[in-house]
Amino acid sequence: MINSNNLALPFTDLEKIIASKMAVDIRYFCDDGHGDKVKPEQLCLYPVTQLPDALAEMVTKSGIGSVVLFAENLVDSNQVIQLTHDLQQAAIKSVAGQPLIISVDQEGGRVVRFAKATAFAGNMAIGATYPAHGVKFAKATSEVIGQELKALGINNNYAPVVDVNTNADNPVINTRSYGEDPQRVAKLGVAAVKGFQQQGVMATLKHFPGHGDTHVDSHLGLPMVEHDLSIINKQDLAPFQWAIKHSDPAMIMTAHIQYPALDDSTIENNEGELIIRPATMSRKILTDLLRNKLAYEGIIATDALDMAGIAHYFDEVTAVVETFVAGADLAVMPFKIRSNKDIDSFYHYIRDVARVMQQKIDATPLLMKELKQSVARINGYKALYCQLSPNSIAKKSQFAEDFIATTEHLTLEQRLADNAVVLLKNKLTTLPIATQKIARIHLFVLNWQEFRALKRAIVSRWQQAGQVIPEVSATVVAEFDQSMPLSSEIKLSKADLLIATIDTKIASVVDIGGMEDLNVAKKIKGYTDAEQNKVSYQRLLTEQLKHAQQQNIASILIAKGSPYLLTPYTDITDAILVTFDDRILSDINGQDYSPGYNTSMAIAVGKQAALGKLPISLK
Repeated sequence: MINSNNLALPFTDLEKIIASKMAVDIRYFCDDGHGDKVKPEQLCLYPVTQLPDALAEMVTKSGIGSVVLFAENLVDSNQVIQLTHDLQQAAIKSVAGQPLIISVDQEGGRVVRFAKATAFAGNMAIGATYPAHGVKFAKATSEVIGQELKALGINNNYAPVVDVNTNADNPVINTRSYGEDPQRVAKLGVAAVKGFQQQGVMATLKHFPGHGDTHVDSHLGLPMVEHDLSIINKQDLAPFQWAIKHSDPAMIMTAHIQYPALDDSTIENNEGELIIRPATMSRKILTDLLRNKLAYEGIIATDALDMAGIAHYFDEVTAVVETFVAGADLAVMPFKIRSNKDIDSFYHYIRDVARVMQQKIDATPLLMKELKQSVARINGYKALYCQLSPNSIAKKSQFAEDFIATTEHLTLEQRLADNAVVLLKNKLTTLPIATQKIARIHLFVLNWQEFRALKRAIVSRWQQAGQVIPEVSATVVAEFDQSMPLSSEIKLSKADLLIATIDTKIASVVDIGGMEDLNVAKKIKGYTDAEQNKVSYQRLLTEQLKHAQQQNIASILIAKGSPYLLTPYTDITDAILVTFDDRILSDINGQDYSPGYNTSMAIAVGKQAALGKLPISLK
């Protein structure tokens, strides 16, 4: 158990305030039964799927205001309901007696933490439906995600992203954005906020004041946006300003980005260098602009403070103090708790932050009033969104079974794909293909999961057309050997049609969960191998498409991610379909499928038209 004899708990009033303004993740914990298996120099990789007594006691004693959950914490609905229930029971035993804000990143598409929920294709797919459907899919999908999170006991979603993506090289936003038009992004963002919050889940607009025109991932560095005020107002700030005016977003998340046109003041970093203040630490941006000028009354939360945009430049105490002075209500992931020793250190950390914060208050007494207002603001939103259900865990579990990934929800997931997929190229009316003339199809895919999902879509469409199902051969690049290029050419030469897939995505830490993954040697290797495989795949794909072109074999390329990266393939393939969605899912029978593949094949055989319109411009 926790050794806190030297801490003289309980905390002082200021220390209680500081703790209540912290959002801590419980992704892993390595004591309580298996701590003896983890050597001091090793990283903790034991996921918290059941709440250990030590962490429950920490929640109660510290009085923290929020907990952030990751994919590792979310196994199935029954388990998640028990975990969120236990967290809340620990929280209401604290001196403050306040429930927790329990948060997750469940954006849809590229960023999904609970894989067994209905996740949808993501924001850029929704943006592609706007010309025909307006905000219909933004509202409908967020209602479903909100309903499913609420059933799990999760009351805050770190979504929607309302960054206006105008940089094709943006590694971290890209398809997470609704597009490049600020007003369209604004309207879709407002619809998503209303969808989440009408289901009792706090929405989070992110990343203020805008992360759409960067080529640096703030997980890995500190980006700078050098827009002038005119562009900032028309582009970056517009969705936030519109959402504040036309909805009541419970939370806005900051960006670890320098915006010199908004604040060119400097702060000393760990190396003694003066750097421009990141937005997360800027009072001019968070208080003067967001709180006062834009009249935002909700919770201001930082992006994760373990990201390099902050953590590489400032120590843990300075980071939190500066964000609080700037006007942030919640400091997200400021301190890692992975063992009983860390819990003890966390209590000391709260005291260290309070001590330095007191020095700031002594110099600027107004800060104490602002801290109290901040706590009142957080508690006000907790009263609206975080009240605990009186239902039993069994009843909650049954409710979740009835509402998560239902047939109705999965039908909406497919309808989004049906209305989002874009036909980027169609050379000499390659599509629709004459199914009766296709006897053999060759597939070029990364792995067997993709093969099974794509073949399933093909078989379904041929059956619906009443045609003989073609023979399907495949090149599966994940099983690469030296003879593969030759065997692939032989298979291709016998085919009437080549269908290839590609995951067009600039790598980002957001895809693997967060900064902690980069510190795990095993995951680093897996992540690096995946990137190397992607490069090999792109080279082999180019060769395959050129071979098909030389042999006058029709080719279809299905792009699963970002449309920005398709230029190398536009001249060597006959038709390109963009799904914006790189997920391969499994149905209740364990069969692989992809809503994007289903729609792509429906378009390919003329079952439906390509209805989506690109929400961004290509070079």
